[in-house]
Amino acid sequence: MRIITEIELRAQFKAEIFDSFTLYRDERLTPAASQFLSERSIRIIRSESSVKTEQSERDQKKAVRKVDLDNIKVPEQGYVYLPSGKIIMEKPEHCTHLKGKFLVAKYDPIIKFRGQLDLLEAECICCINQIRFCGHKKIEDDLTNIFEYLQKIMRAEVLDEPLAFIEFNEWSDADIREYSHYPEKHFGVKHILPNPKYGQIYGYINKIRAMVRQLEIAAVEAFYTPEEDMCAKGDIVLALNRLSSLLYIMICKFISGQY
Repeated sequence: MRIITEIELRAQFKAEIFDSFTLYRDERLTPAASQFLSERSIRIIRSESSVKTEQSERDQKKAVRKVDLDNIKVPEQGYVYLPSGKIIMEKPEHCTHLKGKFLVAKYDPIIKFRGQLDLLEAECICCINQIRFCGHKKIEDDLTNIFEYLQKIMRAEVLDEPLAFIEFNEWSDADIREYSHYPEKHFGVKHILPNPKYGQIYGYINKIRAMVRQLEIAAVEAFYTPEEDMCAKGDIVLALNRLSSLLYIMICKFISGQY
């Protein structure tokens, strides 16, 4: 059951005024949401179909956005609101820049991805400083390398540039997969499950590893199109997948005493 709130309706209405609202059979309005529609004489259309999934809504927005970005002429004044393609003169507070003068709502999957990436960078800074305080220079250097690569990911996504593979100990994609899949062979430790007994340094690395995995999910939600079975930013998804493996390798090296 999906609950629709007044806040959600208010954001939609501010972005684009509507005089009717489709309510699917497994959706319910909060009392405040119902009052919002009633006060504006917005007709509720009740559908017997089930609610559209978040994925299908996301794909529809992507399809419209692609047309807009390719074909809509950017105005000299004002902004283009996506996915509707309407020209607005002032940027609403619930919107942000996707690229140039193209605006999207702040709940857009790409904006969510950027926000999680920003949060991960912030966490990396905290962990790097804590590890520096603990005196683990090599781990500090490796995490700094990963932090700087996260900044490259942000740049590649925002500027729509290709992303090079991370330079880390001259390891290839195949090397990283090999080391992360067979830690006992290469580092003398079996696969490691999260455990506080491994200490503070382990905790810092493992937290970043877990956040990278969440960021990878956000990237797939933002850039993958199921109908075409392809990812618009496949290099970013690959990079995040290998980053989580690199951090796991760092954990194995730390626990095995190779740092």
